[in-house]
Amino acid sequence: MPEEFFAPISNQQTPPTYKFFDGKEWKDSTSGKTSDVISPIDASVVGKIQVVTTNEIDAVMEATYVTQRSWEATPLHQRVKIMHLAADWIRHFEEYLSSLLSREIGKTLEEAKSEIKRTADLTDYFADEVQSLRGETLDSDNFPGYDKGRIGIIERVAYGTVLAIAPFNYPVNLSASKIVSALLMGNSVVFKPPSQGAISGLHLARIFQKAGVPPGVIACVTGGGGEIGDYLVTHKRVDLITFTGSSDTGLAIAQKAGMIPLVFECGGNNPAVVMPDADMNLTAREIIKGAFSYAGQRCTAIKYVLGTKQTLEQLLGEVQKQMPEFVKMGDPRSPETKLVGPVISQDAATKIETAINDSIQAGATLVTGGKQNNSFIEPTILINVKPTMATVATEVFGPVVSFVAVSDMGQAVTIINESRFGLQASVFTKDEGAGIAFAKELNVGTVQINGSPQRGPDHFPFLGVKASGLGVQGVRYSLESMSRLRPIVLNKPQ
Repeated sequence: MPEEFFAPISNQQTPPTYKFFDGKEWKDSTSGKTSDVISPIDASVVGKIQVVTTNEIDAVMEATYVTQRSWEATPLHQRVKIMHLAADWIRHFEEYLSSLLSREIGKTLEEAKSEIKRTADLTDYFADEVQSLRGETLDSDNFPGYDKGRIGIIERVAYGTVLAIAPFNYPVNLSASKIVSALLMGNSVVFKPPSQGAISGLHLARIFQKAGVPPGVIACVTGGGGEIGDYLVTHKRVDLITFTGSSDTGLAIAQKAGMIPLVFECGGNNPAVVMPDADMNLTAREIIKGAFSYAGQRCTAIKYVLGTKQTLEQLLGEVQKQMPEFVKMGDPRSPETKLVGPVISQDAATKIETAINDSIQAGATLVTGGKQNNSFIEPTILINVKPTMATVATEVFGPVVSFVAVSDMGQAVTIINESRFGLQASVFTKDEGAGIAFAKELNVGTVQINGSPQRGPDHFPFLGVKASGLGVQGVRYSLESMSRLRPIVLNKPQ
């Protein structure tokens, strides 16, 4: 029963007060402070989380530092077995975790179930893939001027303690992608879940504990980023930071963290480029999905559409025709709701509405939506939008898509490449050769041809350029990112 399995992490009251995990025990913070986690659906209190102290962070960091070496020395097959068991537990509690996820962050039940299932599959895939990573040996006489007197033994080793900072929009999946890759490569992990999404993150930490991760190897600390964030990212025991969140927060972390490795997935203001020959039925469907899934609260969401005036007019008609089939705003726990529930908070909704109104005041035309009701924002389409307007120039984390007319495809390239963001872009055309040629002109991490931006499949490389990220993720790439090369040179007398 989930109640028994997860019993140690809270006091079982209504609403429950959750504990933090110091690596060995589930504890109340000595601060005596808690923070409410408010459901964006109805403003009810889902639960309370601890606000840990800097002394508690110090203790956690020392514990993970001490245990990391023994964890790295644990045979790989044992680490793999633990991760497979964690995947089994995630699947076992799919219904329970999906319901919690929906209430805590406002995902539709369909989207929540998809995240939980994907997390289990990802954990298994990581555990399988890590077994194919190999070191190598190098002979010195390959380089001019050297004889066979040296042999290079190149192995992969852990960094040490990884600080994993996860976002609210995928608090189970993106947390697991960081934790699993770090643990499999022999690192210890200090996990900081998002304030909104922390309860789901605490449940995930409990699963890793029950799956057999040894005491002290993984810890989960909670509290607001403003309260403990700076202390965490500048802590002397942190050897690598993996972070998903806004570009501004990522930049602030990078400036404070100093000379340690960083793996960041940051903001994405992803464009969709529609060429005149595009299949309008397919393009409209992908843009609707890309713009409005999880109310647009995805770093890979489509935020603006580029095309000639005639092409956009044709596309707009097709989008309006298909919207009722694929989009219906409502309570995300209801099977009637499609793609669009609430955004994460009323404050977030207010910021989105402000960006919409700013664009309208600057000359954009509202086609549909645009209104706020508590944490809900109507699915919104704007036309006659310029690249300098708020809904294109900034990352609006909500169900808003802007249509931007260009004179030709060259202007589209310029707009995309001059943006501070560079996560993904989509290109829609029936001519795949033209699509590939156009993709090569774009300074973004990934280009999708005839599909909306997305993170998966999870074994593909996933990265951002410019303000959209540092490093590369994706199963094998994440494992490599969570480890470093250690060459050992054997000098042989000749």
